[in-house]
Amino acid sequence: MNSTHTWFECKVKYLKTGPNGKEVKINESYLIDAVSYTEAEARIFAELETFIQGPFIIDSIKKSNVSEVIPSNVESDDKWFKGKIALLDADEVTGQEKRTNQYVLVSAKDIHTALEHLVESFSTYVIPYEISQIADTKIMDVYPYFKGDGEEEIPENLKPISELE
Repeated sequence: MNSTHTWFECKVKYLKTGPNGKEVKINESYLIDAVSYTEAEARIFAELETFIQGPFIIDSIKKSNVSEVIPSNVESDDKWFKGKIALLDADEVTGQEKRTNQYVLVSAKDIHTALEHLVESFSTYVIPYEISQIADTKIMDVYPYFKGDGEEEIPENLKPISELE
């Protein structure tokens, strides 16, 4: 996916009837692409009201440090893992190695598959990098903006000012 996204992590709470008939408190996290906190709240509300039965609360919304999302077309890749990638470069003045961290969300069935997806995705990078960390997340789903094929596009009135110039 494109790295020009602004990702927000939305935490949601609601009650769900469990298999024994008792109500269970559910806390879930979602990642949503939006241009503002207000839009993130509106988009996550619209997405979740279609499948959560009953009331729910958007407990918090915060900007995520994720710069790229790597989805998978494999049905068993149903978890989201967060990888920390260190892009390596040499400082022009001192000649010392400079590391710039980038955080990536990758869909996979387990941590080994997530690592494989990360290596495959970054195999085309021309600058050296290291995968310095990978961990499971509590993110249930990711809602990016889509462009083309009749799918959702960012409305003109919600685009960042830099894109309007």
